[in-house]
Amino acid sequence: MKIPPQKEAIRLSALLKMTLGEDRFPIDVASLAKEISRNNPDPIDKIAGVDFPGFEGMLRPNSSKPAWHIVYNDDPKYAGRTRFTMAHELGHYQLHRPILTEDNYKSGTLESNALFECKPLCSNEWQEAEKKREEEADTFASFLLMPIDDYRAQVAGQSMSTELFNHITNRYGVSLTAAALKWIEFTDRQAVMLVSRSGYALWGRASKSAYKSGLFVRSGMALPELVTREIDNSSLGFLSNLPIERPRGIWTFSRGSEPVKELTIRSEFLDKAISILEFEKTHSSASHLDPPEWDTFDQFNRSYR
Repeated sequence: MKIPPQKEAIRLSALLKMTLGEDRFPIDVASLAKEISRNNPDPIDKIAGVDFPGFEGMLRPNSSKPAWHIVYNDDPKYAGRTRFTMAHELGHYQLHRPILTEDNYKSGTLESNALFECKPLCSNEWQEAEKKREEEADTFASFLLMPIDDYRAQVAGQSMSTELFNHITNRYGVSLTAAALKWIEFTDRQAVMLVSRSGYALWGRASKSAYKSGLFVRSGMALPELVTREIDNSSLGFLSNLPIERPRGIWTFSRGSEPVKELTIRSEFLDKAISILEFEKTHSSASHLDPPEWDTFDQFNRSYR
């Protein structure tokens, strides 16, 4: 029976809490991966960083014995992304790998039909299966690195601010995008976040209450000219320590324009900006919304080839 990614991540998080207590953050994914896999017939016996532009990470089988390797981009500028990438690959190991045994190495090397790798896009059916697998690995990583009980304790009663998000990223050792997505996923407030470049949204997320009320971000949506100018003229980092209160007429969504509180950061990675918007109005009417895109958490373009 297939294990849900949340359940498996929560199980491992409980083990870490039992062993290390409150000192378990940020989680040492490499040590965890080797420890939980060492009694398996095909453990993770190597975790290595590489310096290869555009590469994020991969889980690959050992070519000469039943074992697996996690390979990741070890550029120190991507520390938060690195931890998430490693957790994502551990998710593939726990949830998706074919179990390797000596039978897979009868010829002395791994038989080709046992490889765990991406294949060229060949059908919509395959694409949907791969999409689901990537979503599950991302969900596993999110719940492992930022257990929801601990995350809620960190943000309870807190207003959206740079101090709050800096605390989250430092505690869990993740990127701001990952921290903000977690906040959007579990806040009870009407809020959205969007990632943009050159004044246009690449993708976005809405909180549950915002989603139900008709708030969502379409890919390609234009940012307000005022916000784009402020991003272009700012240095890297948060544009303000506290949310900027934008009046009606600045931000416009499908349900119209209304006042928002905006917290925006200009990222050093790929010249992107991340905006988190909190709405004051309460809307209860549901609408038909675009389904969320799967490639979250810094829009990883992973390569398993």
